[in-house]
Amino acid sequence: MGGGRGRRSEHQAVQALHLPYFGIGFKSYVWGKEALKLAEVAREVSLAADIPIYVTPQLVDIAPIAREVGLPVLAPCIDPLRPGRGQGQVLPEAVREAGAVGAVINHMERRLSLADTYAAIRRAQEVGLISLVCADTPEEARAVATMGPDAVIPESPRLIGSLKSVTEHEKAFFIRAVEMVKAVNPEIAVICGGGISSAEDVAEAVRMGADGAGASRAICEAEDPGKLLKEMVQALKREWKNRAILLQ
Repeated sequence: MGGGRGRRSEHQAVQALHLPYFGIGFKSYVWGKEALKLAEVAREVSLAADIPIYVTPQLVDIAPIAREVGLPVLAPCIDPLRPGRGQGQVLPEAVREAGAVGAVINHMERRLSLADTYAAIRRAQEVGLISLVCADTPEEARAVATMGPDAVIPESPRLIGSLKSVTEHEKAFFIRAVEMVKAVNPEIAVICGGGISSAEDVAEAVRMGADGAGASRAICEAEDPGKLLKEMVQALKREWKNRAILLQ
């Protein structure tokens, strides 16, 4: 991710989100000024490592982060909604206009039915948002993959927010999910989340077949988020290169 300070175009931001990439989910750990600070840290780490980093903040923080930091921003959710009625629901057009380049869909903390997940993916495609879709079983990951998202995030519900990494506690779960997604379409990225809290977790995720990784609580609550993020991103970059060498 190159370029100077300030907002980048949506096309540039989408282009910057090439594999492998790393995501930070802000959830409700940070917001407002603290969210901007963490996004700035992420931008500096991304530039230094030449690895794309996206952030998923509170909905109200999408616009200021996209405008002032220029990092790729994903909405934490969207609904399969069209302009008109829908009080309290999240309109895809609105988050795109706010500066989001994509959306996380069907996170365990904001679940949708499979029918609504499919409809939300279609709506994301209609308005030009990339879609990262969560699944809480390998079988659901396969079902989601048939819907044509840009990426699938298989996460065991019991590990989310626990700081207990899938790479230690649910390795078979993730490997099976990768196999199932890639059997449907090898072009769909599989991103590893669920308790990721160290550089070694990220490295192992790539060795298990992940095309990227992400973390929330570990980074948001770290004494030095920049240091931890740098270590994680460096591990991602290193293992991605190692995997490319092995596949030659």
